[in-house]
Amino acid sequence: MSYVSIPREPMSRRAALRGLGATIALPFLDAMMPSALAAQGKAFPTRLGVLFMPNGVRQDCWTPEGEGAGFKFSPVLQPLERHREHVNVLTQLGHANCQGGDGHYAKTANWLTGTTIEKTTGKNLHCGVSMDQVFAQQAGGLARFPSLELGTEPVMTGVDFNVNYTMLYGSHIAWRTPTSPLPPEINPRSVFDRLFRENADQRKASALENKSVLDLVLSDAKALRGRVGSDDQRRLDEYLESIRSVEHRIEADIARVASGENLDPLAKEAITQLDQRITTAMAQQKDPGGWLRLDHTEHSRLMMELMTLAFWSDSTRVSTFMFGWAVSGKNFTFLDGVKHGHHECSHHENKEEKLAQYQKINTWHVEQFAHLMDRMKSIKEGEGTLLDHTLLLFGSSMRDGNAHSPKNLPLVLAGHGGGLAGGRHLVSSADTPMCNLFLSMLQLGGVKAEHFGDSTGPLKGLV
Repeated sequence: MSYVSIPREPMSRRAALRGLGATIALPFLDAMMPSALAAQGKAFPTRLGVLFMPNGVRQDCWTPEGEGAGFKFSPVLQPLERHREHVNVLTQLGHANCQGGDGHYAKTANWLTGTTIEKTTGKNLHCGVSMDQVFAQQAGGLARFPSLELGTEPVMTGVDFNVNYTMLYGSHIAWRTPTSPLPPEINPRSVFDRLFRENADQRKASALENKSVLDLVLSDAKALRGRVGSDDQRRLDEYLESIRSVEHRIEADIARVASGENLDPLAKEAITQLDQRITTAMAQQKDPGGWLRLDHTEHSRLMMELMTLAFWSDSTRVSTFMFGWAVSGKNFTFLDGVKHGHHECSHHENKEEKLAQYQKINTWHVEQFAHLMDRMKSIKEGEGTLLDHTLLLFGSSMRDGNAHSPKNLPLVLAGHGGGLAGGRHLVSSADTPMCNLFLSMLQLGGVKAEHFGDSTGPLKGLV
Protein backbone atom coordinates (compact mmCIF):
# COMPACT_ATOMS: atom_id res chain seq x y z
CA MET A 1 0.00 0.00 0.00
CA SER A 2 1.37 3.42 -0.85
CA TYR A 3 1.98 6.01 1.80
CA VAL A 4 -0.57 8.83 1.94
CA SER A 5 0.08 11.90 4.04
CA ILE A 6 -3.13 12.98 5.70
CA PRO A 7 -3.15 16.72 6.37
CA ARG A 8 -4.00 18.21 9.72
CA GLU A 9 -7.06 19.71 8.09
CA PRO A 10 -8.41 16.80 6.02
CA MET A 11 -10.47 17.29 2.90
CA SER A 12 -14.11 17.96 3.69
CA ARG A 13 -16.45 14.98 3.56
CA ARG A 14 -18.77 17.32 1.67
CA ALA A 15 -16.23 17.78 -1.11
CA ALA A 16 -17.62 16.99 -4.54
CA LEU A 17 -16.75 17.02 -8.22
CA ARG A 18 -18.59 19.86 -9.91
CA GLY A 19 -19.30 20.88 -13.47
CA LEU A 20 -22.00 22.77 -15.31
CA GLY A 21 -25.17 20.80 -14.54
CA ALA A 22 -23.60 18.03 -12.47
CA THR A 23 -22.39 17.45 -8.93
CA ILE A 24 -20.84 14.11 -7.98
CA ALA A 25 -20.33 13.39 -4.31
CA LEU A 26 -17.05 11.66 -3.59
CA PRO A 27 -16.45 8.29 -1.95
CA PHE A 28 -14.53 8.10 1.32
CA LEU A 29 -10.89 8.93 0.61
CA ASP A 30 -7.83 8.74 2.85
CA ALA A 31 -7.45 12.48 2.40
CA MET A 32 -10.80 13.03 4.13
CA MET A 33 -9.99 11.09 7.29
CA PRO A 34 -8.36 12.60 10.36
CA SER A 35 -5.52 10.26 11.28
CA ALA A 36 -6.85 9.70 14.81
CA LEU A 37 -10.23 8.48 13.56
CA ALA A 38 -8.68 6.36 10.86
CA ALA A 39 -6.44 4.67 13.42
CA GLN A 40 -9.47 3.87 15.57
CA GLY A 41 -11.42 2.47 12.62
CA LYS A 42 -14.20 5.02 13.11
CA ALA A 43 -13.97 6.79 9.80
CA PHE A 44 -16.88 4.99 8.13
CA PRO A 45 -20.56 5.34 9.07
CA THR A 46 -23.02 2.49 9.27
CA ARG A 47 -25.46 2.38 6.36
CA LEU A 48 -28.88 0.72 6.40
CA GLY A 49 -30.38 -1.07 3.40
CA VAL A 50 -33.73 -2.89 3.43
CA LEU A 51 -34.90 -5.13 0.57
CA PHE A 52 -38.52 -6.27 0.45
CA MET A 53 -39.65 -9.40 -1.40
CA PRO A 54 -43.43 -9.67 -1.89
CA ASN A 55 -45.67 -12.73 -1.60
CA GLY A 56 -43.80 -14.80 0.99
CA VAL A 57 -41.76 -17.95 0.38
CA ARG A 58 -42.03 -21.68 -0.10
CA GLN A 59 -41.57 -22.35 3.59
CA ASP A 60 -40.46 -25.99 3.40
CA CYS A 61 -37.48 -24.88 1.28
CA TRP A 62 -36.53 -21.76 3.23
CA THR A 63 -35.44 -22.59 6.79
CA PRO A 64 -31.83 -23.82 7.16
CA GLU A 65 -30.94 -27.08 8.91
CA GLY A 66 -29.28 -26.67 12.28
CA GLU A 67 -28.61 -23.62 14.42
CA GLY A 68 -25.71 -21.34 15.17
CA ALA A 69 -22.58 -21.46 13.03
CA GLY A 70 -22.95 -25.07 11.93
CA PHE A 71 -26.15 -24.64 9.94
CA LYS A 72 -26.77 -25.86 6.39
CA PHE A 73 -28.34 -23.47 3.90
CA SER A 74 -31.76 -24.46 2.56
CA PRO A 75 -32.33 -24.88 -1.20
CA VAL A 76 -33.76 -21.36 -1.60
CA LEU A 77 -30.97 -19.75 0.44
CA GLN A 78 -28.18 -21.67 -1.30
CA PRO A 79 -27.04 -18.61 -3.34
CA LEU A 80 -25.89 -17.08 -0.03
CA GLU A 81 -23.39 -19.85 0.66
CA ARG A 82 -20.54 -17.76 -0.76
CA HIS A 83 -21.40 -15.05 1.75
CA ARG A 84 -21.86 -17.35 4.75
CA GLU A 85 -19.61 -15.34 7.06
CA HIS A 86 -21.57 -12.17 6.27
CA VAL A 87 -25.15 -13.36 6.87
CA ASN A 88 -27.46 -14.15 9.76
CA VAL A 89 -30.56 -16.14 8.91
CA LEU A 90 -33.27 -15.26 11.43
CA THR A 91 -36.08 -17.64 12.37
CA GLN A 92 -39.24 -17.29 14.51
CA LEU A 93 -39.62 -13.51 14.29
CA GLY A 94 -43.02 -12.05 13.47
CA HIS A 95 -45.53 -9.23 13.87
CA ALA A 96 -48.36 -9.85 16.35
CA ASN A 97 -50.03 -6.59 15.29
CA CYS A 98 -50.44 -7.92 11.74
CA GLN A 99 -52.30 -11.12 12.58
CA GLY A 100 -55.80 -9.67 12.49
CA GLY A 101 -55.54 -8.09 9.04
CA ASP A 102 -56.76 -9.61 5.79
CA GLY A 103 -54.51 -10.45 2.88
CA HIS A 104 -51.26 -8.70 1.99
CA TYR A 105 -51.95 -5.06 2.81
CA ALA A 106 -52.13 -5.37 6.60
CA LYS A 107 -48.71 -7.03 6.55
CA THR A 108 -46.78 -5.02 3.95
CA ALA A 109 -47.37 -1.40 4.96
CA ASN A 110 -46.36 -2.16 8.54
CA TRP A 111 -43.49 -4.57 7.79
CA LEU A 112 -40.99 -1.99 9.05
CA THR A 113 -43.26 -0.45 11.70
CA GLY A 114 -44.69 -3.44 13.59
CA THR A 115 -47.92 -1.50 14.15
CA THR A 116 -51.56 -2.18 13.31
CA ILE A 117 -52.70 -0.23 10.26
CA GLU A 118 -55.98 1.62 10.01
CA LYS A 119 -58.30 -0.35 7.74
CA THR A 120 -59.46 2.12 5.11
CA THR A 121 -60.36 2.31 1.45
CA GLY A 122 -58.47 5.53 0.87
CA LYS A 123 -58.91 8.09 3.61
CA ASN A 124 -57.48 7.94 7.12
CA LEU A 125 -54.21 6.26 6.19
CA HIS A 126 -52.44 5.36 9.41
CA CYS A 127 -49.58 2.98 9.98
CA GLY A 128 -46.59 4.09 12.04
CA VAL A 129 -43.06 5.42 11.64
CA SER A 130 -40.87 2.80 9.97
CA MET A 131 -37.57 1.63 11.37
CA ASP A 132 -35.60 2.98 8.40
CA GLN A 133 -37.00 6.45 8.99
CA VAL A 134 -36.09 6.39 12.68
CA PHE A 135 -32.57 5.52 11.51
CA ALA A 136 -32.71 8.32 8.93
CA GLN A 137 -33.82 10.90 11.48
CA GLN A 138 -30.48 10.51 13.23
CA ALA A 139 -28.20 9.78 10.26
CA GLY A 140 -30.09 11.70 7.59
CA GLY A 141 -28.67 15.12 8.44
CA LEU A 142 -25.16 13.81 7.84
CA ALA A 143 -25.80 12.98 4.17
CA ARG A 144 -27.31 14.80 1.18
CA PHE A 145 -30.53 12.80 1.29
CA PRO A 146 -32.11 11.52 4.53
CA SER A 147 -33.18 8.34 2.73
CA LEU A 148 -33.68 6.84 -0.71
CA GLU A 149 -36.77 4.77 -1.55
CA LEU A 150 -36.50 2.52 -4.61
CA GLY A 151 -38.74 -0.01 -6.37
CA THR A 152 -39.64 -1.64 -9.67
CA GLU A 153 -43.44 -1.30 -9.75
CA PRO A 154 -45.53 1.89 -9.59
CA VAL A 155 -47.55 2.98 -6.60
CA MET A 156 -50.94 1.33 -6.90
CA THR A 157 -54.05 3.38 -6.25
CA GLY A 158 -57.67 2.34 -5.87
CA VAL A 159 -59.28 -0.19 -3.58
CA ASP A 160 -58.90 -3.96 -3.38
CA PHE A 161 -62.53 -4.86 -2.76
CA ASN A 162 -61.60 -8.45 -1.90
CA VAL A 163 -60.41 -7.17 1.47
CA ASN A 164 -61.54 -3.50 1.42
CA TYR A 165 -58.08 -1.98 1.80
CA THR A 166 -56.63 0.84 -0.24
CA MET A 167 -53.87 -0.50 -2.48
CA LEU A 168 -51.65 2.34 -1.28
CA TYR A 169 -50.88 0.18 1.74
CA GLY A 170 -49.32 -2.43 -0.52
CA SER A 171 -47.05 0.03 -2.32
CA HIS A 172 -45.09 1.42 0.63
CA ILE A 173 -42.81 0.04 3.33
CA ALA A 174 -41.21 3.37 4.35
CA TRP A 175 -43.28 5.75 6.52
CA ARG A 176 -41.90 9.14 7.54
CA THR A 177 -44.89 9.69 9.85
CA PRO A 178 -47.86 7.41 10.67
CA THR A 179 -49.84 9.14 7.91
CA SER A 180 -47.03 9.91 5.42
CA PRO A 181 -45.74 6.98 3.36
CA LEU A 182 -42.69 7.51 1.16
CA PRO A 183 -43.31 6.19 -2.38
CA PRO A 184 -40.52 4.28 -4.10
CA GLU A 185 -38.96 5.72 -7.23
CA ILE A 186 -39.01 3.12 -10.03
CA ASN A 187 -37.26 5.05 -12.81
CA PRO A 188 -33.47 4.45 -12.73
CA ARG A 189 -32.84 7.59 -14.78
CA SER A 190 -34.70 9.72 -12.23
CA VAL A 191 -32.67 8.24 -9.38
CA PHE A 192 -29.40 8.70 -11.27
CA ASP A 193 -30.21 12.32 -12.02
CA ARG A 194 -31.20 12.95 -8.42
CA LEU A 195 -27.85 11.60 -7.23
CA PHE A 196 -25.55 13.13 -9.83
CA ARG A 197 -27.30 15.96 -11.69
CA GLU A 198 -27.63 19.38 -10.12
CA ASN A 199 -31.04 20.04 -11.62
CA ALA A 200 -32.67 17.47 -13.87
CA ASP A 201 -35.38 19.90 -15.05
CA GLN A 202 -32.79 22.42 -16.21
CA ARG A 203 -30.77 19.63 -17.83
CA LYS A 204 -33.72 18.54 -19.93
CA ALA A 205 -34.11 22.07 -21.26
CA SER A 206 -30.47 22.54 -22.13
CA ALA A 207 -27.67 21.25 -24.32
CA LEU A 208 -26.55 19.10 -21.37
CA GLU A 209 -29.32 16.59 -22.05
CA ASN A 210 -27.09 13.99 -23.68
CA LYS A 211 -23.79 14.71 -21.95
CA SER A 212 -22.38 12.23 -19.46
CA VAL A 213 -22.14 13.56 -15.93
CA LEU A 214 -18.50 12.46 -15.97
CA ASP A 215 -17.78 14.66 -18.99
CA LEU A 216 -19.30 17.58 -17.11
CA VAL A 217 -17.00 17.15 -14.09
CA LEU A 218 -13.89 15.99 -15.96
CA SER A 219 -11.84 19.12 -15.25
CA ASP A 220 -12.58 19.00 -11.53
CA ALA A 221 -11.78 15.28 -11.41
CA LYS A 222 -8.36 15.82 -13.02
CA ALA A 223 -7.55 18.56 -10.53
CA LEU A 224 -8.53 16.36 -7.60
CA ARG A 225 -6.37 13.44 -8.77
CA GLY A 226 -3.33 15.71 -8.58
CA ARG A 227 -4.04 16.47 -4.92
CA VAL A 228 -4.43 12.97 -3.49
CA GLY A 229 -2.29 9.88 -3.10
CA SER A 230 -2.19 6.83 -5.37
CA ASP A 231 -4.63 4.80 -3.25
CA ASP A 232 -7.17 7.62 -3.41
CA GLN A 233 -6.60 7.95 -7.15
CA ARG A 234 -7.42 4.27 -7.56
CA ARG A 235 -10.56 4.58 -5.41
CA LEU A 236 -11.67 7.62 -7.37
CA ASP A 237 -11.11 5.89 -10.72
CA GLU A 238 -13.09 2.81 -9.62
CA TYR A 239 -15.93 4.97 -8.31
CA LEU A 240 -16.20 7.09 -11.46
CA GLU A 241 -16.04 4.01 -13.67
CA SER A 242 -18.96 2.53 -11.70
CA ILE A 243 -20.97 5.69 -12.30
CA ARG A 244 -20.20 5.54 -16.02
CA SER A 245 -21.22 1.87 -16.15
CA VAL A 246 -24.61 2.58 -14.57
CA GLU A 247 -25.16 5.55 -16.87
CA HIS A 248 -24.45 3.39 -19.93
CA ARG A 249 -26.73 0.58 -18.72
CA ILE A 250 -29.60 3.00 -18.17
CA GLU A 251 -29.17 4.54 -21.62
CA ALA A 252 -29.00 1.10 -23.22
CA ASP A 253 -32.27 0.07 -21.60
CA ILE A 254 -33.93 3.30 -22.70
CA ALA A 255 -32.88 2.56 -26.28
CA ARG A 256 -33.99 -1.07 -26.07
CA VAL A 257 -37.42 -0.18 -24.72
CA ALA A 258 -37.89 2.56 -27.29
CA SER A 259 -36.99 0.23 -30.15
CA GLY A 260 -39.25 -2.62 -28.98
CA GLU A 261 -36.33 -5.00 -29.42
CA ASN A 262 -37.23 -8.71 -29.54
CA LEU A 263 -40.97 -8.02 -29.39
CA ASP A 264 -43.49 -9.29 -31.90
CA PRO A 265 -46.17 -6.87 -33.21
CA LEU A 266 -48.88 -8.18 -30.85
CA ALA A 267 -46.59 -7.75 -27.85
CA LYS A 268 -45.70 -4.23 -28.96
CA GLU A 269 -49.37 -3.36 -29.27
CA ALA A 270 -50.13 -4.82 -25.85
CA ILE A 271 -47.25 -2.84 -24.34
CA THR A 272 -48.47 0.35 -25.99
CA GLN A 273 -51.96 -0.15 -24.57
CA LEU A 274 -50.56 -0.98 -21.12
CA ASP A 275 -48.30 2.07 -21.27
CA GLN A 276 -51.28 4.29 -22.03
CA ARG A 277 -53.28 2.79 -19.15
CA ILE A 278 -50.40 3.18 -16.71
CA THR A 279 -49.66 6.71 -17.89
CA THR A 280 -53.29 7.66 -17.28
CA ALA A 281 -53.40 5.96 -13.89
CA MET A 282 -50.07 7.44 -12.79
CA ALA A 283 -50.63 10.97 -14.12
CA GLN A 284 -50.76 12.47 -10.62
CA GLN A 285 -47.49 10.77 -9.69
CA LYS A 286 -45.87 11.87 -12.99
CA ASP A 287 -44.29 8.43 -13.11
CA PRO A 288 -43.27 6.99 -16.52
CA GLY A 289 -45.04 3.67 -16.71
CA GLY A 290 -42.71 2.62 -19.51
CA TRP A 291 -40.16 1.50 -16.90
CA LEU A 292 -42.37 -1.47 -16.15
CA ARG A 293 -41.20 -2.89 -19.48
CA LEU A 294 -37.58 -3.20 -18.37
CA ASP A 295 -36.05 -6.62 -17.98
CA HIS A 296 -36.85 -7.38 -14.34
CA THR A 297 -33.39 -8.69 -13.45
CA GLU A 298 -31.59 -5.72 -14.98
CA HIS A 299 -34.13 -3.27 -13.53
CA SER A 300 -33.63 -4.71 -10.04
CA ARG A 301 -29.85 -4.74 -10.38
CA LEU A 302 -29.77 -1.17 -11.62
CA MET A 303 -31.73 -0.09 -8.56
CA MET A 304 -29.44 -2.03 -6.23
CA GLU A 305 -26.40 -0.52 -7.97
CA LEU A 306 -27.88 2.93 -7.43
CA MET A 307 -28.34 2.09 -3.75
CA THR A 308 -24.70 1.01 -3.64
CA LEU A 309 -23.49 4.21 -5.31
CA ALA A 310 -25.61 6.28 -2.93
CA PHE A 311 -24.00 4.56 0.06
CA TRP A 312 -20.52 4.65 -1.46
CA SER A 313 -20.73 8.40 -2.10
CA ASP A 314 -22.43 9.03 1.27
CA SER A 315 -25.32 10.63 -0.63
CA THR A 316 -27.55 8.77 1.82
CA ARG A 317 -27.08 6.29 4.63
CA VAL A 318 -30.57 4.79 4.46
CA SER A 319 -32.29 3.12 1.51
CA THR A 320 -35.17 0.72 0.93
CA PHE A 321 -35.89 -1.31 -2.18
CA MET A 322 -39.14 -3.09 -3.06
CA PHE A 323 -38.72 -5.88 -5.62
CA GLY A 324 -42.46 -5.52 -6.14
CA TRP A 325 -45.59 -4.21 -4.48
CA ALA A 326 -47.54 -6.34 -1.99
CA VAL A 327 -49.68 -8.27 -4.48
CA SER A 328 -47.09 -8.28 -7.23
CA GLY A 329 -48.13 -10.28 -10.25
CA LYS A 330 -44.75 -9.73 -11.88
CA ASN A 331 -44.29 -12.11 -14.82
CA PHE A 332 -41.47 -14.56 -14.07
CA THR A 333 -41.74 -16.65 -17.20
CA PHE A 334 -38.17 -15.60 -18.00
CA LEU A 335 -37.19 -18.31 -15.48
CA ASP A 336 -37.09 -21.85 -16.86
CA GLY A 337 -40.16 -23.79 -15.81
CA VAL A 338 -42.14 -20.79 -14.53
CA LYS A 339 -45.47 -20.36 -16.29
CA HIS A 340 -47.29 -17.91 -14.03
CA GLY A 341 -46.95 -14.55 -12.33
CA HIS A 342 -45.53 -14.16 -8.83
CA HIS A 343 -48.81 -13.69 -6.95
CA GLU A 344 -50.50 -16.59 -8.69
CA CYS A 345 -47.60 -18.92 -7.87
CA SER A 346 -47.68 -17.83 -4.23
CA HIS A 347 -51.27 -19.10 -4.02
CA HIS A 348 -49.99 -22.59 -4.68
CA GLU A 349 -52.74 -24.53 -2.80
CA ASN A 350 -49.97 -27.03 -1.96
CA LYS A 351 -49.87 -28.17 -5.58
CA GLU A 352 -46.37 -29.32 -6.45
CA GLU A 353 -46.40 -27.72 -9.90
CA LYS A 354 -46.98 -24.25 -8.46
CA LEU A 355 -44.75 -24.87 -5.44
CA ALA A 356 -41.84 -25.65 -7.76
CA GLN A 357 -42.41 -22.40 -9.67
CA TYR A 358 -42.81 -20.49 -6.40
CA GLN A 359 -39.46 -21.85 -5.22
CA LYS A 360 -37.71 -20.71 -8.39
CA ILE A 361 -39.09 -17.19 -7.95
CA ASN A 362 -37.93 -17.15 -4.32
CA THR A 363 -34.48 -18.35 -5.36
CA TRP A 364 -34.26 -15.62 -8.00
CA HIS A 365 -34.86 -13.00 -5.30
CA VAL A 366 -32.15 -14.50 -3.07
CA GLU A 367 -29.77 -14.50 -6.05
CA GLN A 368 -30.34 -10.77 -6.51
CA PHE A 369 -29.65 -10.18 -2.83
CA ALA A 370 -26.42 -12.19 -3.14
CA HIS A 371 -25.51 -10.08 -6.19
CA LEU A 372 -25.90 -6.91 -4.11
CA MET A 373 -23.62 -8.40 -1.46
CA ASP A 374 -21.07 -9.27 -4.16
CA ARG A 375 -21.07 -5.66 -5.25
CA MET A 376 -20.78 -4.12 -1.78
CA LYS A 377 -18.08 -6.61 -0.84
CA SER A 378 -16.01 -5.51 -3.86
CA ILE A 379 -15.82 -1.88 -2.67
CA LYS A 380 -12.92 -1.26 -0.33
CA GLU A 381 -13.29 1.14 2.56
CA GLY A 382 -10.22 1.39 4.77
CA GLU A 383 -9.27 -2.07 5.99
CA GLY A 384 -12.76 -3.37 5.20
CA THR A 385 -15.46 -3.09 2.57
CA LEU A 386 -18.73 -1.26 2.07
CA LEU A 387 -20.50 -4.46 3.16
CA ASP A 388 -18.55 -4.37 6.42
CA HIS A 389 -20.05 -0.95 7.14
CA THR A 390 -23.64 -1.77 6.15
CA LEU A 391 -26.64 -3.53 7.65
CA LEU A 392 -28.73 -5.21 4.93
CA LEU A 393 -32.13 -6.63 5.81
CA PHE A 394 -33.81 -8.88 3.24
CA GLY A 395 -37.13 -10.65 3.57
CA SER A 396 -40.88 -10.74 3.16
CA SER A 397 -43.85 -9.58 5.20
CA MET A 398 -45.51 -12.99 5.28
CA ARG A 399 -44.28 -16.53 5.77
CA ASP A 400 -46.24 -18.28 3.05
CA GLY A 401 -48.14 -16.51 0.29
CA ASN A 402 -50.86 -19.11 0.42
CA ALA A 403 -51.56 -18.71 4.15
CA HIS A 404 -50.67 -15.00 4.56
CA SER A 405 -49.17 -15.65 7.99
CA PRO A 406 -47.08 -12.86 9.62
CA LYS A 407 -45.46 -15.39 11.97
CA ASN A 408 -41.95 -16.80 11.55
CA LEU A 409 -41.16 -14.38 8.74
CA PRO A 410 -38.41 -15.21 6.20
CA LEU A 411 -35.56 -12.85 7.09
CA VAL A 412 -31.84 -12.49 6.43
CA LEU A 413 -29.64 -9.83 8.01
CA ALA A 414 -26.31 -9.30 6.26
CA GLY A 415 -23.24 -7.09 6.63
CA HIS A 416 -21.21 -6.09 9.63
CA GLY A 417 -22.45 -2.56 10.31
CA GLY A 418 -21.99 -1.63 13.95
CA GLY A 419 -19.70 -4.62 14.41
CA LEU A 420 -22.38 -7.26 13.76
CA ALA A 421 -21.07 -10.83 13.56
CA GLY A 422 -22.24 -13.19 10.81
CA GLY A 423 -22.29 -16.81 9.75
CA ARG A 424 -25.19 -17.88 11.97
CA HIS A 425 -28.71 -19.27 11.91
CA LEU A 426 -30.37 -17.61 14.89
CA VAL A 427 -33.54 -19.33 16.07
CA SER A 428 -35.54 -17.28 18.57
CA SER A 429 -38.38 -18.49 20.76
CA ALA A 430 -41.73 -18.72 18.97
CA ASP A 431 -43.50 -15.43 18.27
CA THR A 432 -40.54 -13.21 19.16
CA PRO A 433 -41.37 -9.67 17.98
CA MET A 434 -39.59 -8.67 14.80
CA CYS A 435 -39.36 -5.25 16.43
CA ASN A 436 -36.70 -6.73 18.72
CA LEU A 437 -34.59 -7.07 15.58
CA PHE A 438 -35.39 -3.50 14.58
CA LEU A 439 -34.35 -2.23 17.99
CA SER A 440 -31.04 -4.08 17.73
CA MET A 441 -30.42 -2.72 14.22
CA LEU A 442 -31.09 0.83 15.38
CA GLN A 443 -28.67 0.39 18.25
CA LEU A 444 -26.02 -1.11 15.96
CA GLY A 445 -26.41 1.97 13.78
CA GLY A 446 -25.76 4.25 16.72
CA VAL A 447 -29.38 5.33 17.28
CA LYS A 448 -30.14 5.93 20.94
CA ALA A 449 -33.29 3.86 21.29
CA GLU A 450 -34.62 1.67 24.07
CA HIS A 451 -37.90 0.65 22.43
CA PHE A 452 -39.41 0.29 18.98
CA GLY A 453 -42.93 -0.83 18.08
CA ASP A 454 -43.89 -3.81 20.22
CA SER A 455 -40.29 -4.72 21.07
CA THR A 456 -39.58 -6.41 24.38
CA GLY A 457 -35.84 -5.71 24.18
CA PRO A 458 -32.95 -6.19 21.77
CA LEU A 459 -32.95 -9.47 19.84
CA LYS A 460 -31.22 -12.09 21.97
CA GLY A 461 -28.12 -13.60 20.49
CA LEU A 462 -27.76 -11.09 17.66
CA VAL A 463 -25.07 -8.98 19.29
